[in-house]
Order: sequence, then C-alpha cells, then structure tokens
Amino acid sequence: MSCSEIRDRLASGSAGAPEVSAHLERCEACSRYSARVSAARRIFREHHANVEPDIHFAGRVAAHLDLERGPTLGWAARRVLPATFALLLVLAWMSWQATPDSAPSVLASPTEDPLGWVLDPTGFGS
Repeated sequence: MSCSEIRDRLASGSAGAPEVSAHLERCEACSRYSARVSAARRIFREHHANVEPDIHFAGRVAAHLDLERGPTLGWAARRVLPATFALLLVLAWMSWQATPDSAPSVLASPTEDPLGWVLDPTGFGS
C-alpha cells in the first residue's frame, strides 16, 4: 500500500487492518500523521462531548432566517425568463442562417507597419 492509501484509511477511521499497522512501523512520516490524526480526534471528542442543542434551537434559527429571499428570487427569475427565451431564439436563428460563405475569411498576415494595417479600410493590409 502507498502512503496516500494509508493516510486515506487513517483519515476515514478504518486503520485497523494489519497492513496499515505494518506500514506505520516502517514509515516514519505516516506514523507521525497517524499520531496527529489521533490527537485531533481526541481533542474534538473531548471538546464537543455531550453538546446537544435545546429543543427550541431549530425554531430560533428558522426565526432568524430571511424568508423573503425565496419568493423574490423566484419572481426575478420569472421576469427574466421571456428575455432569455427570446435571446435563445435569436441566437438559434443566427446560427441556422450562418453559412460557410458568410463566415469571415482568414485575414492576411499583418504587415510590418501595424499602424498602416490598422488604418487600412479593407482590414486586410496592403
């Protein structure tokens, strides 16, 4: 097993396999990683043990939520929908009407005089 596979197992909590412990005995970096993961789990377990919100917690959170955004967002989306559909139709019509003849031709390479190339009315350089 590679170090990344071992570290994935250590992070997911499935480090009880014999190949994991054998790798940890050989690899110093992975054993340090295992110690850090164990220490972090111990700290989180001790710090947040038996923390449970009271029965009215969900009601207090719901009371502080801005419930007006949902209907406003739906209203705005419905207002923009016809314009979006019209734009889609125009773009579809333009792509259907485009032919290889209407595509711009490949421009000639720019001249050594960039100002003359820009000022040329045909746009193809001289």
